[in-house]
Amino acid sequence: MSRNSSNAGRTLWWWVGSGFAGAGVLLAITTTLGFVAAVLGASLSCKAATPTASAATNGPAPSAAALQNIPPARLRLYEQAGARFDIDWTFLASIGAQECNSTCAGTNSSGCAGPMQIAYQRESPCSPGSGPTLWERYEVSAHPGQPASVNDPADAIYTAARILREDMGAPPTGGTYNEYFQAACRYYGACADSAVSYASEVMARAVQYGFSGSGSPNPTNTELAQPVEAASQAGCAAAPIAGAGAGAGIVKIAESQVGQTEHPPGSNCTIYGPCEEWCSLFTAWVWQHAGITLPGPTSLYAYSGSLYTWVAEHHGRVLPPSARPSPGDAVFYGSGPSNSLHVGIVQSVLANGEIATVEGNYANKVTRVGPFDPARAAAAGVPGPIYGYAQPPSANRTEA
Repeated sequence: MSRNSSNAGRTLWWWVGSGFAGAGVLLAITTTLGFVAAVLGASLSCKAATPTASAATNGPAPSAAALQNIPPARLRLYEQAGARFDIDWTFLASIGAQECNSTCAGTNSSGCAGPMQIAYQRESPCSPGSGPTLWERYEVSAHPGQPASVNDPADAIYTAARILREDMGAPPTGGTYNEYFQAACRYYGACADSAVSYASEVMARAVQYGFSGSGSPNPTNTELAQPVEAASQAGCAAAPIAGAGAGAGIVKIAESQVGQTEHPPGSNCTIYGPCEEWCSLFTAWVWQHAGITLPGPTSLYAYSGSLYTWVAEHHGRVLPPSARPSPGDAVFYGSGPSNSLHVGIVQSVLANGEIATVEGNYANKVTRVGPFDPARAAAAGVPGPIYGYAQPPSANRTEA
């Protein structure tokens, strides 16, 4: 929080989408360590991280950039804190990303602590003097009946929202770009210094997440700044989606990721899970973000055959390769679940039976493939024939 704290000069723990670094804003591309931390954060249990709070949200639907960079459980916390304290969640989330992507714990050498780096230790650079710290003055427990902890993500995010509204002058949801800019300056103790252009970076990221208050500049990556409505409860207590709309929601999430690549190139490291071949990690990630009740982290579904088997065992539908799939279905390549070579998501089905897909780890990125004849899938560039399709359990659609 304070520019006298260890936050000054740190590398921002934020993965920058293609095209965003050219914004003219000084943005540091995430290090490998920061990327791994973000991946690990994505596996947090929604049950453990989400407090008992209103399901209402304040601010826009999450953009593709927000979904890429904020683990589902944390996204839900930002939305809930925004609703409770009437602050735009995109701004709050961008503050969290700026401070350390909400992954910090403990008290640093300057006396700030926790995921939101709140002034915590008296008589420290973060909180000069012997009087109460910001944490002592504004601490909020997001868990009824439990004491607040600066290292608890929910408590830290709720407390930061309260500090920003009651002490730093952040306006209510709907406030202008400049009003939120000034609140960011106060949170850091300066708008910028020799180490970081703090407020500009916070606001540029917030715009990418979906912030659109009066006076906002255009997002630097228009495609990634588009809202993804189906994911507003991204993976946390999301109501199951059913019927044809389920497939549409899945496809919309998948399409929002087209063009995303490995970082660094050739590493198999992505936002979708561990640094390994990731076509199945991508499919599981999309389903989870579309509200499919797919328990646990995506790493559990790293082998595409395990995803096919999971659907079959959890009241979903598996279809033979001769079936006509539906948008949102997973399409599996190989000779069967014990020799599954690749998986993608059906994007559309044409009248002539051809399909188009969105596939992760296709030429090392998320790619649209087709349209192509399912009976000649290998000719489209995938590693084998189609052995089946799978409709996730909460999207049991009738075969066309």
